[in-house]
Amino acid sequence: MRLLLDTHTLFWAVRQPNRIPAAASALVTDPANELLVSAITPWELGIKYRSGRFAEAGPFLLALERYLDTLGASELPISIEHSLVAGQLEWAHRDPFDRMLAAQAIIENAVLVTADGAFRQLGGLRIAWA
Repeated sequence: MRLLLDTHTLFWAVRQPNRIPAAASALVTDPANELLVSAITPWELGIKYRSGRFAEAGPFLLALERYLDTLGASELPISIEHSLVAGQLEWAHRDPFDRMLAAQAIIENAVLVTADGAFRQLGGLRIAWA
């Protein structure tokens, strides 16, 4: 199964794995599953760090490649197709990072691993958490 990790899921998987419910944790740690991390994730973390909203993001970003290796995760680049779909989703949610993650999960046939309930409002998106 292909899994796309939401930003908080990636952070928690590395730094606070107890915050991830058992069912989602089992998916993330199952070596049979392909873990993907969007290129939008470090962008989002960097903005939160620079704005003072997430001080832990700075050190986390410095070790991001090591964390991806530890998890066995691969980078998912942002394509033009991802961008076109993200901008045209029939979804009232305006967060550009969430819109990109949703578009990527749909296009890449991946399950989005997220605690964010806003994603449940988008039809056609498969999510996993609890």
